[in-house]
Amino acid sequence: MNELRNKFLAIEKELNRDYQERRDVIRGLLVGLLSREHVLLLGPPGTAKSALAEDLCNRIGGRYFRWLLARTSTPEELFGPVSLRALEQDSYRRVTTGKLPEATVAFLDEIWKANSAVLNTMLSVLNERLFFNDGQPVKVPLEFAVGASNELPEDREELGALWDRFLLRYLVGYIRDLRNFETMLLGGQ
Repeated sequence: MNELRNKFLAIEKELNRDYQERRDVIRGLLVGLLSREHVLLLGPPGTAKSALAEDLCNRIGGRYFRWLLARTSTPEELFGPVSLRALEQDSYRRVTTGKLPEATVAFLDEIWKANSAVLNTMLSVLNERLFFNDGQPVKVPLEFAVGASNELPEDREELGALWDRFLLRYLVGYIRDLRNFETMLLGGQ
């Protein structure tokens, strides 16, 4: 247990060195990972939300899935294409290789822009860790997801359920201290 604790503390120290003024966010990401709770990062562009999430995911390993959502995003982009071979046998099964249902860690950028076709499937993946493929529930290995956005959700009622999936929520602002900004530009030196 001490080995795991020391590994997390080392990751936290490294991330705090590399990302100035992000101490609470970094701790929250690690708590989310340990507790298997999803983390939401809200803030303007250029505040290292994506970089921080991806850096953490690269440090911990596992199968990482990253996607930038848009209103035009399709279920195929996140959950995989429908198998043509399965369709020939009257089965509607997706090929999930390399997609969200097989990820252990996910980063979902511009989370509020998901349309209802993507949103409904994503809700069960995030909450129950289940993906329904050809009507059959399949357990997904998702440890935790990080959602990010530059804005709060619009007044779309269907986004309330998605908001509830992210128990850990952080506002990420611009670096305020000029010395920290200089440190960041110099690569944490």
